[in-house]
Amino acid sequence: MLLLVALAHAQIFLSGTILTRPESGGFIDTILNYTSVLFVDNRARAMFALLFGYGITLVIRSYMKREKSRLDIRRSINRRAIALLFFGFVLSVIIGGKDILAIYGAGLLLVHWFLYRSDKTLVRAMIALTIGFALLLPIFWANMASVGMENMFMTGDGYWETMLNQLVMFFTGAPLFGNFALPVILSIMLGIWFGRKGLLNEDPKHRSLLKKIAFGGILISIVGAIPHALHSNGVITVEQPSLFGIIFTIHMMSGIAGGCGYAALFGLVGPHLKKTNPIVTGITALGKRSLTFFIVNEILLIVLLSPAVFGLASTLSIAQVWVLTFLVWLSSVGMATILELKQKAGPFDFLFRKFVYR
Repeated sequence: MLLLVALAHAQIFLSGTILTRPESGGFIDTILNYTSVLFVDNRARAMFALLFGYGITLVIRSYMKREKSRLDIRRSINRRAIALLFFGFVLSVIIGGKDILAIYGAGLLLVHWFLYRSDKTLVRAMIALTIGFALLLPIFWANMASVGMENMFMTGDGYWETMLNQLVMFFTGAPLFGNFALPVILSIMLGIWFGRKGLLNEDPKHRSLLKKIAFGGILISIVGAIPHALHSNGVITVEQPSLFGIIFTIHMMSGIAGGCGYAALFGLVGPHLKKTNPIVTGITALGKRSLTFFIVNEILLIVLLSPAVFGLASTLSIAQVWVLTFLVWLSSVGMATILELKQKAGPFDFLFRKFVYR
């Protein structure tokens, strides 16, 4: 799953924005562009945000089983949020990566209240947010398209320029802003609902519902991505920013359905994978250390692709960047497997737990 996130982030080094795709250099590049828009962009992030919300629900349930007080639970959740904000700051400002961690931290603070409310309250809030996003995001993204997305990330060619720009963005509310512009908060809340229902706990009674979510979510995701795929690959031309705002919002909102579908699909497939298979073992080891290797992947992509370091993004084709990203992910699988054999936690995961459970 970290591979999907890495692929989504790698293309930003090629095109510089989240609204556009890099120009194709041939048939294979075109196929990969379509593949990315249909199956990766605005889908991998939604899936991970959902799994994040699911994990938080399991943490709350664990605390309640141990009869922890509401105050202790609240403090633990707040520490998690602060830790994620800190790691996100380091990743985006100091390292210069494409951050999602601080957005998760801010999102956790935003949804904290819903962790103790009824399913009905949670569902009503999600419906209200969905309607609000459907109405407001087209306006926002139309405005972003009209002013030019080259200003979206405020990145520079040099390290210090990039760091200063990222610092300004961070302290002017980028982590909070991302929850609504992307919109991550809705996926986190869906993850909380998934967690309350225990949909991913390998219980056979959930298989029927998971099949429906997987099929319906992925179908909606693909259909919703088609207009943006055609536009970003130059098949259709959209000159009006307002129309582009609608197309991109449909892409993002259908991506949330895709994130649900992907999570459900993994929930269906996971129990049938052989635990002794070395590939499964490696990917499982990577999943246990997802924080560490999300950061490691970002660092490697920055070193290889960023103009501030080696700047390979300016010389490689889309296909070559995909191969490079796969090799980066594969190296992370190898490192995670070594840590698993030595029964060692990922260093960033260790620091995170040290802070949260102190």
